[in-house]
Amino acid sequence: MSAQRIRLVRTLWLILFWFLGFSPTSAIAHQSSVVYLQLVPNQHTLSLTLRIANSDLYEALALPSDRAIGRDEATTHRERLARYVMSKISVENVGQPCPGRLVASELNERQGGFFVVDTFEFQCPRSIEDVRLTYNLFFDLDPRHQGLARIELDGQSREFIFRDGNRTLPLQRPLGVLDYVLDYLRLGVEHIFAGYDHLAFLIGLLLLAGSLWRKTSRREALGYVLRVVTAFTVAHSLTLVLSALRLVSLPSRWVESAIALSIGYVAVENILLSTGKRRGLLAFGFGLVHGLGFASVLRELGLPKTGLIASLLSFNVGVELGQLAVVLLALPLLVVLSSWRGYQSYVVRGGSFVLLLMSLFWFVDRAFYMQLLSRVIH
Repeated sequence: MSAQRIRLVRTLWLILFWFLGFSPTSAIAHQSSVVYLQLVPNQHTLSLTLRIANSDLYEALALPSDRAIGRDEATTHRERLARYVMSKISVENVGQPCPGRLVASELNERQGGFFVVDTFEFQCPRSIEDVRLTYNLFFDLDPRHQGLARIELDGQSREFIFRDGNRTLPLQRPLGVLDYVLDYLRLGVEHIFAGYDHLAFLIGLLLLAGSLWRKTSRREALGYVLRVVTAFTVAHSLTLVLSALRLVSLPSRWVESAIALSIGYVAVENILLSTGKRRGLLAFGFGLVHGLGFASVLRELGLPKTGLIASLLSFNVGVELGQLAVVLLALPLLVVLSSWRGYQSYVVRGGSFVLLLMSLFWFVDRAFYMQLLSRVIH
């Protein structure tokens, strides 16, 4: 193998490591800096409840790298947490600031981790008319951070997504169906690119396409890609819809652990087998599990009553667009590499071995609440 090709393979795998979640900004699949908010405006007050993942508070509060925020730490740092949040969130009513204070704080265990749940009350000097909430939490640490907000207003609920470039929420402005469609479409695209475990599974399936391209024919290779991607898409779309509508529900710990194992299974098949037989069925079966993972953000945020179906379909379309982009980027690269004699040994088996290690790491982290990735990064 030439020195040039060795450098190429090394570079590709460095990119794979970064892309699938070993960069400092990508911590944990599906847990990359997301805060859930609930807002309830009243006559003179605005109640704001935030649920913040334990792992997201390390860097923000400059805690020692070998310690997590447990119940004792949450109590000890209660005022510090409140000051940090209050420095990043502000409320105005008709241009006048509404001072806030912490009224409740607790630590909950949910979805395989601890979450700090803080409730703040903002007191406005006059009756609420034109309230604007500005949200700057965590953007300085993670530009991809999102605040997923549910607003209870006049007996109805609506949703809003804070992101970099869209940090202010005017509570009195009604949202139309188009607003929801665009927000959930973007959320779906972002969710697939932040879902490193889903990407790892998809790349594990695609690795075999290069082998088929080299050993059989282009038609066979493209047919394989079409089968597995279609099966995966149909399956995860089905369970995404059922789970988002709360017709199907499984413990998040089971789902996320099964997703990790699915990556390992595909990796082992890639190492031991060289054909794509039964891969469509395999992609469909595991796709059902991945769909439950895709739906996690929708279960947390909820779906708007206005434009519910449109929002759900938009999120799913966003996921599919992101997935299509990955296929269109990865497949040509794998086809080019397939002409190399070492493709099967170094790319398929070597890459699958990397995916297997990632799978085991994620499985232990999720199944046993180890929070290994947080400890490694911090």
